[in-house]
Amino acid sequence: MIKFCKYHFFLLCISFSLASCQTVGKLEKFPTMTFTHLSKIRLLVRDIKILELQKNQITPPYITHQFPISPAKATRRWAKDKLQIGGKKNTARLIIKIAEAKQIPLKIDKTFVGSFKNQQSDRYETEISAKLEILNEKKEIEAVVEAEAQHFKTVSEATSLSDRRKIWYNMIEVLMNEFNKEIDKNINNNFQRYLIK
Repeated sequence: MIKFCKYHFFLLCISFSLASCQTVGKLEKFPTMTFTHLSKIRLLVRDIKILELQKNQITPPYITHQFPISPAKATRRWAKDKLQIGGKKNTARLIIKIAEAKQIPLKIDKTFVGSFKNQQSDRYETEISAKLEILNEKKEIEAVVEAEAQHFKTVSEATSLSDRRKIWYNMIEVLMNEFNKEIDKNINNNFQRYLIK
C-alpha cells in the first residue's frame, strides 16, 4: 500500500512539473508580427531584394538575439507584407543598415535607503535605419529614399524576464510603426515615377 501511494505521489509530482512547464511555455509565446494591415506600396519593379549590412552582435550592450522578434526580422517581414511588384523592369532593393537592440544598465542607489526603492535599472534602446533603392537594368541607382526610427524604454529592477520580453515585443511594434510612417512619407515624396496608385 505504501509503495502504491509513493508511486501515485511520484506521478502527481511529474504531472505538476509538466503543467508548470506548459504554463511557462505559453507565457513565452508571442503572436507572429505582420504588417498586412498597412497600405501596400506597388512599385514599377520586377524584383525586390533585401540586404542586411549589420552583423548580428551578441555581446553587451547588444541583446537583439534575446528579443522575441529582432528589428531586422521585423523589417524583412515589413518589406514582404508592404512592398509589391508591379512592373516588368527595374529592381527594388531594401538595404537594412542598422537593426539593433541594446540594454544600457542605469545607475541605481545601492545605499540602505535605495534598497527600499523599486528603481529603474535598465534602459532598452532599439533602432532601425534602412534605405530603399530603385535600380535599372544596368544596376544603376535611379532613386533612393531613407528612413530611420528609434524607440527607448526604461524598466525597474523588479521587472521579470517574462514582462521584459513583452516590453521588447511591444517596443518592436512601436519601432516599426515609426519606421513605416517615415519611409511611407519619403516614398510618396520621392518615388513618384515608380509608384502605381
